Amino acid sequence: MRIQIIGGGVFGLSVALELRQRGHAVRVFDAGPIPHPDASSTDISKLVRADYGADVFYTGLMEQAFPLWQAWNERAGEELYRQVGFLLLSEKAFSEGGFEHESYRLLSERGYTLERLDAAGIAQRFPVFAEGKYEAAYFNPKAGWAASGRVVELLARWCQQAGVHV
Repeated sequence: MRIQIIGGGVFGLSVALELRQRGHAVRVFDAGPIPHPDASSTDISKLVRADYGADVFYTGLMEQAFPLWQAWNERAGEELYRQVGFLLLSEKAFSEGGFEHESYRLLSERGYTLERLDAAGIAQRFPVFAEGKYEAAYFNPKAGWAASGRVVELLARWCQQAGVHV
């Protein structure tokens, strides 16, 4: 099967690479150079996290993605994804149905080790936020950021090496 993909960002290139590895002939078209300087995929960094409120689907997708990020790190020989954690701050106490509460609840139910913090804990653990603006928070160590522009650059190279016409 011949497949044409419009857009050489992270989604287009990762799909192209996967389809090529499955034996398909793939072409990727983009309006400019890849990585394109104006593309949303081409940035300094993107947040990588499983904190999505009560959204079980997106949380599950990220749980599948974390080991794939580690595999990309190994393939690249560099840290494309850096697991440095994610601090979710709230100006008010967490409330049932709110994004913060539901993220904390769902991740805790799924076995994540989260550090819950009140205003004093926030000021002590993260002194940059010591002025008391935030009443509640949690820190999730299983999260981080990806060097998204570099990811797109390497994906384009891996696609070409695999035989994708870019």
